[in-house]
Amino acid sequence: MSRLKVFGDSQLVIRQILSLYEVKKPEFIPYHKYALKLITSLDCVTLEHVPRKENKQADALANLASTLASCSEEINVHVCQRWVVPPLSHDIKEKEQVGVVSVYEIEKEDWRQPLIDYLRHGKLPNDLRHKTEVRRRASRFIYFQGLSNEDNVRLRLEELEALDEKRLEAQQQLECYQARLCRAFNKKVRPRSFQEGDR
Repeated sequence: MSRLKVFGDSQLVIRQILSLYEVKKPEFIPYHKYALKLITSLDCVTLEHVPRKENKQADALANLASTLASCSEEINVHVCQRWVVPPLSHDIKEKEQVGVVSVYEIEKEDWRQPLIDYLRHGKLPNDLRHKTEVRRRASRFIYFQGLSNEDNVRLRLEELEALDEKRLEAQQQLECYQARLCRAFNKKVRPRSFQEGDR
């Protein structure tokens, strides 16, 4: 490659590379020097500023990056396994690995695991907010493994029958509570009779 046309949306960076502006931040100086070194190794390099609004390709790439960062499900991203520009560092290890891109998957807990733990073992997370969320969401799921269809139907019917029993039990507890409240209230209230003209 001997000719290169560079488009950038940062006018500051382009003017710094053209030596119109000085690089002030020390952490950017190595990148600036490296960019100048790459430019001198090519025959013809043109730098052009493209406003962000007009650079649809960079805008699409930025939107893709933000979408991937906020996405909760697994997405396959194809990675080109070649360097367009050699790496900045000149370490021996990196020279051996030029042309290799490594993608590491960050271990992230599966959202279903707390639900499975709760449904199988009754185990809840330590965080109070997550406890209530797991309890609420678990009511919409059942966990079955190795059940035949008939066993599944039988278990569902048993759950429905148990639900009727629980409702009846809750109704009885409510009636007992109301009776206790009524007795407690009646103990404190004294019956009085009033006649016309009483003050």
